[in-house]
Amino acid sequence: MLALSVVELKLLLRKKLTAFSAIVVPLALVAMTLFGKPPPNAAEWANVLSSQFMLLLALSVFMVSLMVFTARRQSLVLKRLRTSALSDGQILLGVLGPVMVVGLAQSAAYFAACLLADAPAPANPLLVVFGVLLGVVVATALGVATACLSRSVEATQITSVPVVMAGVAGIFLSGMASPALAAVGVAMPLMGPADLVAKGWSSAGAMVGDVPVVPLDIASAVLWLAVAGVVFSRLFRWEPRR
Repeated sequence: MLALSVVELKLLLRKKLTAFSAIVVPLALVAMTLFGKPPPNAAEWANVLSSQFMLLLALSVFMVSLMVFTARRQSLVLKRLRTSALSDGQILLGVLGPVMVVGLAQSAAYFAACLLADAPAPANPLLVVFGVLLGVVVATALGVATACLSRSVEATQITSVPVVMAGVAGIFLSGMASPALAAVGVAMPLMGPADLVAKGWSSAGAMVGDVPVVPLDIASAVLWLAVAGVVFSRLFRWEPRR
């Protein structure tokens, strides 16, 4: 499985489209943060970091996992791997593991760059780490689920739109003064983990109405993991979609 993961990592960085999502997107987010107007306080920094982290998940981790998994299925790589000594779970982990590792590395590099740009230290580092780990897992799961709906790599440009747009909508809704709208925003794909990062960076805004935010964030992530699991279990095929 380790050998498969190494090969997948090399392929990921050789393909222009996946390399662009894996390298250029996080660099662009770092540039936006470094050259933009510095947030005036810890709460504003938390909001910026949360929003940028959601974009990193959507435009890099989710998109790369979607394109890689679709490409491997359509080129019959997954089907051929089933004739090897690897189990089905090892095949899936071997293909998707590098995507998750790259996502974690991107997140660490992005947050480190923000700290160098005078961002305050997180108030609860463990919550930030938990949010990052959960976010990478959810984004990868949604990428695989969306791949089950995609007939080709070219089609992923269309099938990815609902998840990306819903995540972007969540950024705006979660910042609304209305507790109901804020709760809807947190419920959008990838926003639960992103909001955990915000709450870990700053203790401000621990409630949405009368509901504690952290359990709501976790519930949102679990919901989308469950949705991805249902789609995968019903629609996943080892062979190309017709």
